[in-house]
Amino acid sequence: MRRLLGAALLFSTLAACSNSNSSPDSSPTSSPDSSPASGEPARSPDSTPNPELRLLPLDYKFENPIAGAALPGNDSLLIAERAGRVILVNRSDAGRVTSTETALDIEKLVGSSDSERGLLGIAVRPDGSELFVSYTSAQDGSSQLDSYKLKGDQVEPSSRKSVLSVEQPYENHNGGHIAFGPDGFLYMSLGDGGSSGDPDGNAQNREVLLGKILRLDPDAEQAVAADNPFVDTPRAQPQIWLTGVRNPWRFSFDSATGDLWVGDVGESQTEEINFLPASQGGGRGANLGWDIYEGTAEFEDPNPAAGASSAGPFTEPLVSYSHDDGCSVTGGVVYRGKAIPALQGAYLYTDFCNPELQTIRLDPDPRVEPLGVELPSTVGFFEDSSGEILVISLTEGVFQLVDQT
Repeated sequence: MRRLLGAALLFSTLAACSNSNSSPDSSPTSSPDSSPASGEPARSPDSTPNPELRLLPLDYKFENPIAGAALPGNDSLLIAERAGRVILVNRSDAGRVTSTETALDIEKLVGSSDSERGLLGIAVRPDGSELFVSYTSAQDGSSQLDSYKLKGDQVEPSSRKSVLSVEQPYENHNGGHIAFGPDGFLYMSLGDGGSSGDPDGNAQNREVLLGKILRLDPDAEQAVAADNPFVDTPRAQPQIWLTGVRNPWRFSFDSATGDLWVGDVGESQTEEINFLPASQGGGRGANLGWDIYEGTAEFEDPNPAAGASSAGPFTEPLVSYSHDDGCSVTGGVVYRGKAIPALQGAYLYTDFCNPELQTIRLDPDPRVEPLGVELPSTVGFFEDSSGEILVISLTEGVFQLVDQT
């Protein structure tokens, strides 16, 4: 089982196995730019090298930063700390930190940040009118999604509104990432509920929200987007966008194409990156295979739900790698900024246990290359309002990727 090491651990998982004897009837289907059957993409020595890059730290001592978001139309950032604070970081045009302040403090709502709990994700509505926060509740450990009104860069703490609440049976596999898609809806990842091996078969069960990525309309009743793929499916939860994920730790949309990229943390063998092109629905109704598959291989002890949601077809990952190269994938973002032209269109990601940042390029086959910079304990990537990339380390702080050539 994957494990995050060190005193400031973000995640630790249990090593139990499920007891189902069922097996899949379908094999994974390859997405358009899918990896070979082994899941191991080529590493090309003849490809154009990345420019000479470095990570420039933001001049502020964050306490276990976990997620970030840009404020639309300016250089300011919001950085979430795992214990429950959201820090406003004001920057100059050159990217230098000019001032900081606590924008929101929900430590009493969050309570424990043990195991994989805490404040896990933040997102700003594209028009800048609301801040959304995703966290586990101090009361019972359930996953909570709340909204707060934003006026400029100021959060109104008294405006808190509950958008969604989901019970969690265990302390791990909470997911919790949130981001607005190109369609204006809010997407949220939820892990399979935890323990080990998805013992309740949640990921393949459309009757529960665990083990899914959701597509939400925060203004609608129960946050249901009216045209979601399972709205008219009997007994299915209408918020579901896609199924079959274990613990999606960071997903993102390519700001140029709308393609959806998902980093899904594996069990004991394999980490994976999933690519869901907008031209083919951007993951609408897709089944990424857990816990029938871990990566491209059949999971050793699956416990899927009976019924149509377990019958496939299954979408195979674009890239997967073994635990020889890491332990817990951290999904990233596609670079669409202007400051580093050589990175245009490259997807950046890493692993919590491997400090080397990586890129994936579609040429058209996936090609993995090292970025040439390292950062330990990386838990997230996000874009500022200009499309430049910031990288978050749980232990080291927040950094902007810059070209030093």
